[in-house]
Amino acid sequence: MTASGEQLKGGTMSENKKIIALTDDDSGVRSSLERTVLKHFKDVEILQFSNTIEIKKFLLNNPQKLDLLILDIHFGLGETGLDILPDIKKYAPGLPVILLSAMEKTYGNAVTESAGEYIIDFMSKPVTETELVIKVKKALNSKDDNAKKLQQLQSENTLLSEMLSAEDDKGAGRLFEDEVQSKLKSMTKVFLQAPYEPKENIIINGQEIDSIAFTAAPLPFAIMVFETKYFPNAKILGSVNEPMRVMVNGIEKVSTKRRNLFEQSENQFKQVSKRMEKILKEAGYPKHEEVYRPFIQSFIVFTDTTDISEIKTSNANKYTKICKLKDLTPDFIVKTAFAMPKRQVDETVKKTVLEKLF
Repeated sequence: MTASGEQLKGGTMSENKKIIALTDDDSGVRSSLERTVLKHFKDVEILQFSNTIEIKKFLLNNPQKLDLLILDIHFGLGETGLDILPDIKKYAPGLPVILLSAMEKTYGNAVTESAGEYIIDFMSKPVTETELVIKVKKALNSKDDNAKKLQQLQSENTLLSEMLSAEDDKGAGRLFEDEVQSKLKSMTKVFLQAPYEPKENIIINGQEIDSIAFTAAPLPFAIMVFETKYFPNAKILGSVNEPMRVMVNGIEKVSTKRRNLFEQSENQFKQVSKRMEKILKEAGYPKHEEVYRPFIQSFIVFTDTTDISEIKTSNANKYTKICKLKDLTPDFIVKTAFAMPKRQVDETVKKTVLEKLF
C-alpha cells in the first residue's frame, strides 16, 4: 500500500504498522523498493516522496510519524540528500536514515563522514532484494531498541526525580532527609539543641545546606553541616579531583555537573564560617582572634542502599566526613568532634549566632 504525506497527516494509516518513507526522484526506483519491502514486511506501510522539499516539509509537521527513511542522494538540480541530513536530524533526531545512491564513487567520502551522526546505513543502486530486506530489518529493530532505551531512561529519570524531590512529602529524598533529622534529634546528649534551618538559606553552587546543629558540652563547639543525597542501589565513584558519578550495573545513570563533593563541602565550610563572622561583626563583637572562631564539621551522608566504597577520600579536607546513615551515631559524632583541634568559644558567640543565624 502506498500513501502520500497528506494521507498520513490526515490519519488514514494504521497506527500499528511501521511507516517507511522512500524519497527518490525516480518513480520507478520508489515503486521497485516499495514492492520488495511489502513482499517481506506485512506490518509496514510506505510513503513516497519525489524530492527533498517534500520530505523536509513532512518531517517538520510529523516528526514522530516515520520509523525509517530511505533517502536518495542525487536529485538532479538543487540540494542533495546529504545536504538535508542536518535538517532531518533537527526535525526527527531519532529517525533511522538509510542513504541510497548510484554514485558511490562521487559521494563515498561524504557518506562515510555522515555515518553514525546522521545515517545508520548505505545502499548502492541497483539494490538487491537480500540487501534491502536485511538493512530495512536492521533499521526497524534499531528504532525499536532506541525507543525502548529512551522509554527506560525517561522512566528512570521520572523515578529519580520523584525520589530526589524535597517538595513532595512522599518523595524518597524527603523521607531520607526526615530520617536524618530524626536521628539527629534523638542525640540529645550530643547536640546543644535540635538541628536548625538557617533564617537565610545558605547556598553553595546551587546546593542548599540541609541542616545545622550545635554540639553540646563537653564537646568543642562545632557546626554540623549535613548534605544528604539519595541514590538507590547505586555505586558512587569520584575523588577530590573529579566530579561524582553514579553507576548502576556498570551504566552511568546520573552525571553531576557540579564541582566534586569535597570541594563543595569545603566551600560550605568557608561560607558558613564567613556568615558567622559577619554576624559577630554586625553584632559588635570585639574579638576576632582565630581562637574564637567556631569550627564547622561537614558530613556528607548517603543512604545504606548506596555503595560508596569507591569514593576516593585520601585528599579530602579534614573537616569533611562521608558516611552511611547507619554510621551517623552519637559515638561517631563525638569521636569526630574530639578529633578536631580544640578551640575556646565565648558564650556570647554561641548566643549571638543562635539568635542571628537561625
